[in-house]
Amino acid sequence: MNDHRTEQRFLPYSQAFQTMKRWRTVATYLLYAISVISIGIPVLNQRSTTPVIATTLAIAYYFNYLFIVSYYVVNVVTEVFLYPAAARQRRLNLIDNSLGSRFLGQDSQGYFSNDIIPISPYKLCVNCFENCFFTYNLAKGMYKAVITKNAAFALVFLSLAYVGIKSNSVGLPILQIFLSALFLTDLIHHLNFTSKLSILFERFKQFFMEATTNLSIKDALHYPVALLMDYETTLAYNKGPMSDRVYNAMKKKLSEEWEQMKIYYKILG
Repeated sequence: MNDHRTEQRFLPYSQAFQTMKRWRTVATYLLYAISVISIGIPVLNQRSTTPVIATTLAIAYYFNYLFIVSYYVVNVVTEVFLYPAAARQRRLNLIDNSLGSRFLGQDSQGYFSNDIIPISPYKLCVNCFENCFFTYNLAKGMYKAVITKNAAFALVFLSLAYVGIKSNSVGLPILQIFLSALFLTDLIHHLNFTSKLSILFERFKQFFMEATTNLSIKDALHYPVALLMDYETTLAYNKGPMSDRVYNAMKKKLSEEWEQMKIYYKILG
C-alpha cells in the first residue's frame, strides 16, 4: 500500500480499489450486525417469555441467518475476485512506473516520489521500498485498534459460548465460537503481516546500505525481483484492509520520514 502521494494524484486503477473498499465495508458492517444480534439473543433469552420478546427473537434469528449468508457471499466475492483484480492492476502500475512498460494503458501521477530516478531495476527496488515503508508503518499504527477490537470481540463471544454450552444450548454457542475464531484469526493475521513486513523492511535497508558503497548492485536485477516477490507475497496474505483513519493521521509524518530516508541511503544519487 502506498497512498501517501496526494498532490495531482492519478491512479488508473483507483476505481477498482474503491469498489473493493466499498464491499469490504459492507462485509464489516454485516459482521458487526451478526455480532450484535448474537450478543442480543442470549440477553433476550434471559428475560421472561412474552409475546413481544418471542417475536423479537424470531425476527433476530431470521436477520442473523440472512446476514450470515450475505457476509459469506460478500466476503467471497471481495477477497476471491475483487481484491486479486485490483491488486494485479496495482502491481502493473508499479512495473510501468519502474521499468517503462505500458501494461495499464495509462500512467499514474503523484503516486511514487521517485520520478527523478531513471527507468531501471533500481527504480523498481526504490518504489517497492517506498511501498514497504508506508505499509509497514501503517500496519504498526493500526496495532492498538486491531488488538483492542479483535481481542475484545473474541473474549465476549467465547464467554457467551461458554455460558450457552453450560445451559445445554448448542446452535448459538457454535456460532459464537465461529465468530470469536474470526476475530482471533484477524488479529493473528495482522500480527503476522506486520512481523513479515518488519523483516522485509530490514532487507530493503540492507540492500540500500550496500548500494551506497557498491554501485554495481544498483544494476542487478535479481535483488529487486526477489524483494518485490516477497513484498507482494506478504500483501497477498494480509486479510484486513489498511485503515484510512490511521493513514490520514500518519501520512504527513511518514512522507517526511521517507524523504529523509532517501537522503540517508543516498537513493537519489
